[in-house]
Amino acid sequence: MTFLKCGGVAVGTGMHHVTMDGAGAIQFIRMWTALARGESPSWSPFHDRTLLRARSLPHVPFEHPVYSPAYLNGSPRPFVTRVYTVPPKLLADIRSRCAPGASTYCAVTAHLWRAMCVARALPADGETRLRVPANIRQRLRPPLPATYFGNAIVRDLVTVKVGDVLSQPLGFVADRIKRAVSRVDDAFVRSVVDYLELESEKGNQAARGQFMPESDLWVVSWLGMPIHDADFGWGRPGFVAPAQMFGSGTAYTSRRATTRTTPSTCSSRSSLSTYRPSRRPSTGSDRESHGEVYRGVGL
Repeated sequence: MTFLKCGGVAVGTGMHHVTMDGAGAIQFIRMWTALARGESPSWSPFHDRTLLRARSLPHVPFEHPVYSPAYLNGSPRPFVTRVYTVPPKLLADIRSRCAPGASTYCAVTAHLWRAMCVARALPADGETRLRVPANIRQRLRPPLPATYFGNAIVRDLVTVKVGDVLSQPLGFVADRIKRAVSRVDDAFVRSVVDYLELESEKGNQAARGQFMPESDLWVVSWLGMPIHDADFGWGRPGFVAPAQMFGSGTAYTSRRATTRTTPSTCSSRSSLSTYRPSRRPSTGSDRESHGEVYRGVGL
């Protein structure tokens, strides 16, 4: 905890991802802050991890390359972390170029992915991959209890030709992301759990602690989490963000204390200024907004 000269307070936490995911962390923080305010939380965490154990006869009908070390063969690269605001006008423009009903996550992630491909000057005939994490609490049948406390995240991988990301309409990219998110249902989740169990029995571990290649991107959504409910009795926080990123190529999308969407991106220091918008010319604050967002994705 750091008390600032302006009167503000910064509170930092450290948590192990094996014990909890983002939703679990927010649940913990909301309970912690309720106790700090002298209130009794109206819920209790649900700790029964057996709900996510492998089946007695493991069955893996899906492929799960996202957990393979073969797709984490990148080298350490210097990076900086930047927060870029997506103004309402730009967000509306991005979503208008996608199919009706496209989620904010799919639209903004498609925008980030395209900008990353341009900023890194990826070859058009090469492949680029997007890692998509999904909260499975409501995807299982039956769903997990609302207060399930643990790590209930699985990942999927979207692989697209760089040329398609750049040349196809933005809606095409957003739809590929939507399809990956949508296919994470009960059968897919059970397949992941069984796959990881079988790999563990072989002495293998899911890839972690390694680096994504320069062609890849990982975008985590905090859009649906009540991250601004962390009120210790001093009022709602003015800013909430991850204190540490996983490395170059990682981005978070979250909402500010207002209704705007704010992607927080990990960016390579060498390519922050390599991309300028090539869409229709714009003027005034519109040009500044587009440039700000695109520069933030020179990952």
